Amino acid sequence: MRSVDGRGHAMTVVSGELAGRPVHEGVVGRGDAQRSTRDTVPGPFPLWLPLLFVVLLCVHLLAGATTQLTINAMRSLSPFAQESRAFEWRVLPYWRLTAYVAGTVAVFTYLWPVVLHFRRPVEPVPTRVQRRVLSAPFLVAAMTFAPWCLSGVFFPAITIWHFGRWAPDLMSQQVLSPLVNGFLAATTSYLVLEWLFRSQIVPRVFPDGRIPDLGRCLTAGVRTRLFLFLAAVAFTPLFTMLGVVRTSVVRVATRVQDADAVVAAMAHASTMTFFLYVALGIVLTLILARSLTRPLGDVAGALRRVQRGDLGVQVRVGSSDEVGVLEDGVNALVVALRDREHILQTFGHVVDPSVRDYLLAGGVERGGELRAATVLFCDLRSFTTMAERMAPEEVVRTLNEFFAAMTAWVRQCGGFVDKFIGDAMLVVFGLFETSVAERPAAGAAAALRCALGMQERLKDLNRTRAAAGREPLEMSIAVHAGEVVAGAVGAPDRHEFTVIGDTVNVAARLQQLCRETGCTLLVSETVYDLARRGGVAAPLAMREPVHVRGRSRPIVVYGLAAEPRAAGVTSLASSTET
Repeated sequence: MRSVDGRGHAMTVVSGELAGRPVHEGVVGRGDAQRSTRDTVPGPFPLWLPLLFVVLLCVHLLAGATTQLTINAMRSLSPFAQESRAFEWRVLPYWRLTAYVAGTVAVFTYLWPVVLHFRRPVEPVPTRVQRRVLSAPFLVAAMTFAPWCLSGVFFPAITIWHFGRWAPDLMSQQVLSPLVNGFLAATTSYLVLEWLFRSQIVPRVFPDGRIPDLGRCLTAGVRTRLFLFLAAVAFTPLFTMLGVVRTSVVRVATRVQDADAVVAAMAHASTMTFFLYVALGIVLTLILARSLTRPLGDVAGALRRVQRGDLGVQVRVGSSDEVGVLEDGVNALVVALRDREHILQTFGHVVDPSVRDYLLAGGVERGGELRAATVLFCDLRSFTTMAERMAPEEVVRTLNEFFAAMTAWVRQCGGFVDKFIGDAMLVVFGLFETSVAERPAAGAAAALRCALGMQERLKDLNRTRAAAGREPLEMSIAVHAGEVVAGAVGAPDRHEFTVIGDTVNVAARLQQLCRETGCTLLVSETVYDLARRGGVAAPLAMREPVHVRGRSRPIVVYGLAAEPRAAGVTSLASSTET
């Protein structure tokens, strides 16, 4: 016996025909919460109920017939044994009637809450119904085995009551044969009912899986089922053949029966035993194999689909044994992967996917890490004045359109958006380049290519806005390269990944000069030289060296050659002198 624990998830739709009513899908909960009734009028009895009783009746009638065969083959031929056997035949019909009626009442009483639930389902499914469904195969088999065990006490007792004595040679016909065949009938009943409940009943009572959450139930694990199967198809036939052979030897040795008759009876009994147990073994093997291979095949198929990236997989959980725990585990794995994918997608919307992957790979360090990078500042020019004339919704819409177009282009160029600052954005290039030697040149080249391409994306966006009768946008861009400190900045319980340092400050100051002087693009001499080494030759012209706040030495800058040089020089000179 085993206890069930763990967790998992599965949604199942089962045949409405066997269930006795149409299939309803839903999430099943537990507890004593108020349950809503689905059907106001009870439905018909589920078809699995008569099927269950037919299976039990057939199995035990067959066991009764085999019991008579084994008793005739192994019973003693002493006068007392034959007299006792005649008395048993007179009592046997009453015993059978009592055993069948009592067994039927016991099984029906146990299953009645389950039947009521199938006739009038409620949500959530009562815990009592769930426990009875899980324990039903084992307990029903035990209920049907009980009369066989009681017969091993009842018939010796009435023999003593009727004859006043009991003899050991009655052991085979009154105790051993009923117990062995009753065990075979109970094992067969259990394996058949376990398959029936697994395929048709358990999924209806546990539509979302999570069987292990229910706790301890009377269920047999895989090892117990294999042991019962081995006992049924190996031990029982060998015991029967051993009994037939020993009985034949005793009969010949005591000269109770002629040797030829003994040999003929033994050959007949051996033939019947062989064909009976071979047929039974084939049936039980198919049932046991199907109860293992089918769910394992479903699990393997689900894992293959998960491997291909399909996270919509759900395995039907049909038992509480090791296979059921495996099915629940696969469902839990899929749920965890879906949650992880959702977190990754959500995280990727909050920070750039490249930063997300870097952080998840353990790249962030407390205190930051000194790395070479190229920083680009982009800002919408005169947007504050424009926003005064716009409705708040239009302001948000405009910013989203602008940032969406620019962010897509930034990613195509190999950079990532570190943050959005009002109507500006801070972009970083070359921070995650694997080659330290190539990082500065590659980052600068990508940043300059991105800055030039932003001009074209803004033209496309303005054409769309003009067609809709909306104001055009203008922007200014500044690029600088150097060492930055990349890492987590903030409080211990709330921080963000960013880059800080003199390089970032200089880029911000250059972008401010662009905004104040009307330049569209300014790049530092460092970026210009590195970009040329990286293979990007941009149409830029040198401007007058400028002083920026925080730097003691002037910075040589380059701007677009198409912009008026004199105006740029004059503006820059005047702005840096203030």
